[in-house]
Amino acid sequence: MSDTALAAARTAFDRIMVEPSPADLWQLQKALLVIGGEPAARARAVARAFHACLRSLESKSASRAASRWGAVLGTAAVGSVSAGEMRARQEGALERLLQSGVPAMLEIGSAMKSAQAWEIEAGLIYDELAWFLYDELWDVSATARPELSPAERRDQIDVLLDPLLDSAVSDGDRAGLVVNVFLAVLAARLVSLFDGLSRDPRSAADD
Repeated sequence: MSDTALAAARTAFDRIMVEPSPADLWQLQKALLVIGGEPAARARAVARAFHACLRSLESKSASRAASRWGAVLGTAAVGSVSAGEMRARQEGALERLLQSGVPAMLEIGSAMKSAQAWEIEAGLIYDELAWFLYDELWDVSATARPELSPAERRDQIDVLLDPLLDSAVSDGDRAGLVVNVFLAVLAARLVSLFDGLSRDPRSAADD
């Protein structure tokens, strides 16, 4: 495993957590392929799905000046009461599912804060994204919180993902929600990977 690849993965990850972009996810997946191993492969699968998600969101919002990533991810004002309530529920569910430093790394709900300014066409296949994220959340939570019963784990994941399948929730709110959940899952995968590599003495020797 190359120290260069590990450094590249960490750099791309740091940029993604600030402002997720397909370009940085592409760089991340290349570094993860070099790192190798099952944990890197799992993180790479999340990066691939996240990349496809962002590409789809970009293609549907490209014609709208108000939908630029900077506006979506960097605005401090909360767009609506419903979005704020959704964000609070999401933060609590992530903390109960992961009970780690991952939620603290995120500005939970940042991708939803200007959801009203991000109008995309209806028809994004949220159900496919929910299927993928449900599996990922279950798996990372089973590792982070093994004491949760299946029913408790299911209930917390439902809090996070049910709005994706609710046609009454605006496309802007659902787009922000799915970006946030992807960030949390990717962070969970990579934090455990980086921690494991830092404790493995072979990682320093295999350059």
